[in-house]
Amino acid sequence: MSIKKRAGRFDVSITRTINGERFRFDKTFSSFKEAKASEREFLYNLDIGNKPTKDISFVKYGQSYIDSLDGISPRTKESYQQKFNYLKDYFKGSVASYTNSQIKKHLSKIKADHDLSNRSMNHIFKIMKRIFRQASLDFAINDPSGTFYVTTSYRVKKTKKGALTNEEQTMFIKYLSDRQDKKLLSKQEYIFGLLALSTGLRRGELAGLSWEDIDLDEKILHVNKAVSYSNRTEIVGNPKTEAGIRSLQMDDFLVSELRKYKQFLRTYFMTIKQFNSGWVFPSLDGEARTPITSWCQRMSKVFKALDIKHSLHSLRHTHASNLLMSNYPVLQLSHRLGHADPSITLSIYSHLVQGQELDVNNFLPNIGLKQVN
Repeated sequence: MSIKKRAGRFDVSITRTINGERFRFDKTFSSFKEAKASEREFLYNLDIGNKPTKDISFVKYGQSYIDSLDGISPRTKESYQQKFNYLKDYFKGSVASYTNSQIKKHLSKIKADHDLSNRSMNHIFKIMKRIFRQASLDFAINDPSGTFYVTTSYRVKKTKKGALTNEEQTMFIKYLSDRQDKKLLSKQEYIFGLLALSTGLRRGELAGLSWEDIDLDEKILHVNKAVSYSNRTEIVGNPKTEAGIRSLQMDDFLVSELRKYKQFLRTYFMTIKQFNSGWVFPSLDGEARTPITSWCQRMSKVFKALDIKHSLHSLRHTHASNLLMSNYPVLQLSHRLGHADPSITLSIYSHLVQGQELDVNNFLPNIGLKQVN
């Protein structure tokens, strides 16, 4: 049987040798039906002589790889496609023709030609790496690309990541709070920053919040949608992953500030009859919501004014770090952050967990044998 079920997924692994030449197919699918159909297609192509070959162009093979991706959201798949598009004009040879030095040279040229950020380049590299890895499996490529994903790395100068210090957090919130007045924008910036720091929500999740998602009496915030930006268009859809659909508890201070903010909106838009959007962060006309693209810019200005070398996403890291350093359970934190698996949370924040010195006696039950001894 070439199809195996593993953790709710279906792995297809087939190896066939024809006239001394080995052909391999390794893919993962979300349903048995899709896995079986792909298995049949691969075997049928072998039978009719339509054999896959490592001489296939990188662009053609890479596009087929992107098209075959399964189990990810349309938004994520579109993001992969955008990153892959940068590679098309530079990797015009066959998938097995590239040396590690050529790969690095092409990546450097992409960065220079398009003036891309370090983060974008790292994403492009990861997509390319996955394509080469799959090609190595499909075509049993041993050299040079067969070792590419093991031996090659692509490093760019990284911007500071991680959590804000306690001092930086105090500066950040105080700065936003002190700037509060009767203006909608400054009030929104304060609430947006406070929500990001107090909940760890992603930018798109924050931008997509509506008041029906927030139960102030029960102190619960429901995350069930997110705003994404693609091809110069904003789309309100599902969160990044299925695990992103979640409910989380809000602290008392956040709830209190949200109550004040909600009353502020009622007063501010009292003269606007059409104010019925329900968005937590409405635009100036009261009908639409504040565009997602504005939040990074507005928060960046705040960080720059405070000389804090962090980005908006750092507030999410800060929230997670604050909870972990207070011994908040990793399993609950994983759910709170919307991670698909606790291992993702640990892979990002393991350095914080390892740095905590805890007394094991506080976590073991006081059973009878312990009392006797």
